[in-house]
Amino acid sequence: MRHFAFLFVMISTSLCINAQTSQQQKNMIAFAKLYGYVKYFHPSDEAAALDWDRFAIYGAGKVLHAKSDAELSSTLQNLFRPFAPSVQIGKNPVFKKSLIIPADKNYYKPAFWFHTGVGFSDNPIYSSVRLNRPQTAKKGRPSGFAPFTQAIEALALRGKEIKMSGRMKVDVSESGTGHFWLRVDRADNKMGFFYNMDDKPAIKNEWQSYEFTGKVDSDAQQIYFGGFLQGEGTIWADDVKLFERDKEGDAWRPVDIKNGGFETAGQSSHAEGWFTGPVEGYKYAVNPSDNNKILEITNDNSAAQPDPSSVTITTAVDYKASPKPGEVITAALGPNIEAVVPIVLYCTTEHTFPAGNAGNLAMLKKEMDAFFNENRNATSLALRLGDVVIAWNIFKHFFPYWNNASQSSDAILEKAVAKSFTDPTPLAFKETLLQMTEPLNDGHVWVGLNNDASNAYTLPIQFDWVENKVIVDKVFDKNAGDVQPGDIVDKIDGQSAAAVYKDKMSLISGSPQWKSYRAMSNFAAGSQNSPVKLTLLRGDKTIELPLNRDLPVGQYGTAVNNLRKKSGKVTDGIYYLDLNTLSKDTIDSWIHDLAGAKGIICDLRGYPNSNHNLINHLLKTGEDTKWMFVAKTAHPDQQKIEFKDFGWNMQPQQPAIKGKVIFITDGRAISYAESYMGFVKDFKLATIIGQPTAGTNGNVNPFTLPGGYTISWTGMLVKNHDGSAHHIKGIIPDIPLQRTLKGVAEGRDEFYEKAVQLIQAE
Repeated sequence: MRHFAFLFVMISTSLCINAQTSQQQKNMIAFAKLYGYVKYFHPSDEAAALDWDRFAIYGAGKVLHAKSDAELSSTLQNLFRPFAPSVQIGKNPVFKKSLIIPADKNYYKPAFWFHTGVGFSDNPIYSSVRLNRPQTAKKGRPSGFAPFTQAIEALALRGKEIKMSGRMKVDVSESGTGHFWLRVDRADNKMGFFYNMDDKPAIKNEWQSYEFTGKVDSDAQQIYFGGFLQGEGTIWADDVKLFERDKEGDAWRPVDIKNGGFETAGQSSHAEGWFTGPVEGYKYAVNPSDNNKILEITNDNSAAQPDPSSVTITTAVDYKASPKPGEVITAALGPNIEAVVPIVLYCTTEHTFPAGNAGNLAMLKKEMDAFFNENRNATSLALRLGDVVIAWNIFKHFFPYWNNASQSSDAILEKAVAKSFTDPTPLAFKETLLQMTEPLNDGHVWVGLNNDASNAYTLPIQFDWVENKVIVDKVFDKNAGDVQPGDIVDKIDGQSAAAVYKDKMSLISGSPQWKSYRAMSNFAAGSQNSPVKLTLLRGDKTIELPLNRDLPVGQYGTAVNNLRKKSGKVTDGIYYLDLNTLSKDTIDSWIHDLAGAKGIICDLRGYPNSNHNLINHLLKTGEDTKWMFVAKTAHPDQQKIEFKDFGWNMQPQQPAIKGKVIFITDGRAISYAESYMGFVKDFKLATIIGQPTAGTNGNVNPFTLPGGYTISWTGMLVKNHDGSAHHIKGIIPDIPLQRTLKGVAEGRDEFYEKAVQLIQAE
């Protein structure tokens, strides 16, 4: 009877956590807000050194259990005290400035965070520094991935089942995971079975055995297998084996591989028969263990040590609104709870004041590591909530286009927290992140999940939205069956094509024109070789067409470009330049012919091939306009923002192009393409025809989230050269055009035809 009672308690607790209560929602909102204020604006040394990703997950797990506002206040105070002892939390917190003012201020300097954008990527445009605190760059930082690999021919194993096994031990107390992996490569660069333990990585510092099975495709060419260290730490591997059998139920038979026990070391003590680097920032070795040898991979701590010459201390910043010593913010975390957070602390060369309790901080870090090791992927509610907290705070404090967002930051947080409670799988949580970022209306937003193959393949067909219908635009493969340009897609897998189009748009961030393009690009995406049925309308005929998704999404863009019109002279005196594929060198070699041409058609329906040197030959005068702006701030909630401005400083170059120039563009033109088109539009360098560009420009500032997620977004504000708004609107054509069903069915490029007509009319 006692066992049943225990089981009931465990099940009830699980259901309670997954059925969100109003108190839990309140707890998470309060934690999320305090997290951002302290991480990005409280300058203590302890906070700056904290693993904030792990703390987000650990803290989310802790605050979930607070059953009242009073208990929440106590939980938050206990969570943040080890690294932010001067932060005060409660219903009406009383803050004493004596907490942050040392007895003798003569030996101290002010420390505060100063953000240019926000600095967590390798992009030098964005940075985050603490005034008067050392910034130490690391050299030889691990690339994040150190594999050991072997390959065998697959011919003798075609059609069979295959099993890989091995033993691994891991020491990743700092960060990282251990993995075995196996991949089947098929004909025509297609990928078959693939598994790398990403859903259940090795994380324990004890020898454990791992195995997994897959199927070898009938057209398999090679089988690759091995393992890797992801991130920082050390892994030890041994007893790698492969087995094969004809069908389920048969006995497994060993497959010959080289040096699966790592008993033989080659040059530099590497494992003979295996590819083992070199990989910058990692060391490989074959070491003795008990009565045999094992492979060891570790990040190179000697290479990752601070380079003394790279230690810098920022003592002054270009920022008029720098906060003063003793400055604090009082932030409402919820209806009955506030926090007072110092954003300036005094510091010496050794430490910020006041120092946290080293023992409590060490205990917190130990608990964080242990909790993280049990909550490493998005099957964990705590990780999902922690990821929402991390991502939301980046947008809350640093996203530059909140004026163009469709929801407030608080509304976005509340919805994302609520949905996180019900996500059953990592893939479902990816959709939550997509829903969370969609209201930002930022076309640079992409949400990725490691090894997510759910939408990795598509059909060899380009679709488009024309006259309020999904249509077949182009067909890449003659073997695609009875499908023709101009066919109207009525249904896909029995669902209304128009409804599927709108559903896809609802998970895409950006302007309407960009969302439409993205929705059409992944309209038929799905898993490899999965079946899909199109219901097509052609005149008075209805065609049911069964197909398989066999085109990797990564090859879709190449397939589109392969059907584009080729650059060159199209008729006497008229040149066509496909700026998506044409190189700078080719433009330079043609420039004298282009300068004397009657007309040039520049096609920028897509992304330029690093060829904006063409602008120099169109400009009549030099320019030094500033149209890109990165926010500078030391205050939360995007207060007291100043800007660092940038431009291209383009200058005229001879020979000048003097003929009629037409630029064709549409919603596919994004970012760099819009910088290009901005010069054409704002300096009146050509006539622009087509449709508005994507309305998203500026350098991205991507970040990763625990659980294997990556999110990109726009980290800077970009305007037109005259200072007017560019975001969402895009570059508006001088002559707007729309495609027609008739034109698509006839295989005509109506925009190109219009360009030729305009030049010939001169």
